[in-house]
Amino acid sequence: MENIFWIGYSNDERPVAIDKIRHVVSRYGDIVDFHIFSDISLSMTIEIEEYKIDCFYDELTQIIGVQKSAYLKSNPKKERTIYLNITFAKGTGNLEIGVPSVPG
Repeated sequence: MENIFWIGYSNDERPVAIDKIRHVVSRYGDIVDFHIFSDISLSMTIEIEEYKIDCFYDELTQIIGVQKSAYLKSNPKKERTIYLNITFAKGTGNLEIGVPSVPG
């Protein structure tokens, strides 16, 4: 099985972009792993049936810029793995997540 590597770019705020991407992925496949690199980028591993990849790509390009990819034009229902790396244009490299104080 050949893996697929895509590079994407988003001009949306990181939380908004992630929510949109998550919603699209959930319609076609499953996110099986992800890694957040501050607020600059996100890498995710997606498992998807091969015949859904072309439709997934079309819908994904409506919400983020994705490096051009050839269509598979394939019908098998075998699982494929997509490695998607997304860079956020508004990222600063300085992600801070506030931790609420907990008494006790």
